[in-house]
Amino acid sequence: MLFLMRNPGRSLPLTLVLALAVLTIASVVALLNSIDRTILKIYDYNRYFAAITPRGSNKLKQELVERIERAPYYAASYETVVCFMNAETIVGKMPFVIFGLEQGQMESLAARCRLVLREGRYPLPGEAGVVLSEPLMRNKNLKLGDVVLSPLIPDQYAPVPVRVVGVLQGDTWLAIGSLEFIRDNFFPPTRNLLIFATEPRYQPRLDAWIRETLKGAQARVWTYAELQEETHRAFRNLYFITGIVVTVVAVMLATMTGLLANIYFQQRLVEFGLLQAIGFTRRGLLMRVSMETITVVALGWVLGVLCAMGILLWAKVRIMEPRGLYIEPFDPIAYQYTLPVPIMVLAFALFTIGWRLRTFDPVAIVERRIV
Repeated sequence: MLFLMRNPGRSLPLTLVLALAVLTIASVVALLNSIDRTILKIYDYNRYFAAITPRGSNKLKQELVERIERAPYYAASYETVVCFMNAETIVGKMPFVIFGLEQGQMESLAARCRLVLREGRYPLPGEAGVVLSEPLMRNKNLKLGDVVLSPLIPDQYAPVPVRVVGVLQGDTWLAIGSLEFIRDNFFPPTRNLLIFATEPRYQPRLDAWIRETLKGAQARVWTYAELQEETHRAFRNLYFITGIVVTVVAVMLATMTGLLANIYFQQRLVEFGLLQAIGFTRRGLLMRVSMETITVVALGWVLGVLCAMGILLWAKVRIMEPRGLYIEPFDPIAYQYTLPVPIMVLAFALFTIGWRLRTFDPVAIVERRIV
């Protein structure tokens, strides 16, 4: 540690370069992962029920309904007609379902999704109104009484203005409207089914049974497990490209840092020559350099990780959460992506210095210094 403490001008540049690289990689990966997390969170309501849409008709065949009602863990089903609004994400707008239900089913659905009415009321039959959960309200920057759908909003159209009449408290994203209003004002009025298990913990088993049973039938099954699969599949190529970028950055940093380490080693030839002349072995000198390099690399990685955590935590509180978006400052995957950088930097620096020590002649160094 003596050399590092007495020569901060040589150790700090390496530390700061490595810290900035770690900060950049961790931040980029965390932001990419936030897209995945935001999508899964937006459609989190699908944890609590399965949705089935008919194909080739506006209503499920009765035989399919009867088959579903005989399913294990089946508890109830609600008929719903849907329309759509938009949710804001990092990658742009995404469609979000407004479930049209009979008024007596609205509170039950909200309770199933762990939501309670905090303000306002549920829409009346035939009313141009919706009740939204708090995360959706934050995401759209809405308040009670604001217009959600309108003839003047092309991508959130309704023949008459549809206003927020109630706010649901909780973490689940959910939008509920009047079955009668949506059925009469949106085409086609497809009659979907929401399928509930006896308990939320049994919902995945019921979902799997329905997916397997209705495979090939005139019905489209929407489950949370399928949503996860499709989301991860959609971002697989993006993560692959990220891995390539991280590898390129790691190689460039390793090369640059290795060259800097060799320059600093060249400037310390007399020191190493004297140390070997008084009895230090090449192995001992290599261990000495190794400990110095490991210290610098470890310090740079830790500093980069701490800076990344701080910046991402600030971004979560000040930027993401007020917009209803999600980012995880302590995402382990983000920091796993940074590990190749210090490993490759360390390997390159130690390899090049170790190679030079193989032909190191302390006598020649000392004699040249004396002359």
